[in-house]
Amino acid sequence: MKLKLIFNLKSKEIPKDYRRIFLSFIKKTLESYDKSVFEEYFKNKDPILKDYTFSVYFGKCRFEETIKIENDNISMFFSTHSYKTGLYFYNAFMSMKFIEFSIKNNVLKLNNIIKLPEKNVYKNEITIKTLSPILIREHNKEEDKYYYFDERNAIDILKNNINYQYNKLFKCENDELDIKVLDFKKTTVLNYNKKLKSNLGIIKISGDKKMLDFIYKSGIGSKRSLGFGMVDII
Repeated sequence: MKLKLIFNLKSKEIPKDYRRIFLSFIKKTLESYDKSVFEEYFKNKDPILKDYTFSVYFGKCRFEETIKIENDNISMFFSTHSYKTGLYFYNAFMSMKFIEFSIKNNVLKLNNIIKLPEKNVYKNEITIKTLSPILIREHNKEEDKYYYFDERNAIDILKNNINYQYNKLFKCENDELDIKVLDFKKTTVLNYNKKLKSNLGIIKISGDKKMLDFIYKSGIGSKRSLGFGMVDII
């Protein structure tokens, strides 16, 4: 399920570290809708693997100390491969329509929710473009390390990320995954006051159709549920 949420802003600016705002909105929305549903995804701050992703679109804007937006509307795109997750979130979002959600020096109000059409994965290969930056993370106890596509072992780490998530959610492994970067741009993103290496661009992925469908609908890479790794098929 793919959704477009259209928000009205009281003030035409928003912090650069904006993904945490939308995560707070998602958590508040689920908790208000149904606490048992909330706990399926955020129980006691456990690191529960999520099966969705999102991205935020500002339209014309300027990145200064904050993000200056030309109009007072912004959109959040939400996507998941899971019908159950899609239904939970759609109903939860509907319950938040026209209710003001206060953030630092601003107020968000959800005015409209639109169900978007989805593309079908017919072949064992897709070409995708990023709608939000892809994070390639190597997790360790001391400090996580993030990679650009062209750094050594980056693609192998990304494959491991995908296989781990897929196996965790579906109890199924798939090692026949091939990733080719066709075009990319290095970028740095702010996430909870940390600057992280991230990637924008176009990549070709070959593999099992079910896994490709999961990537298309639930995102690719790390921290997908924090607003990273959302893609579209081109």
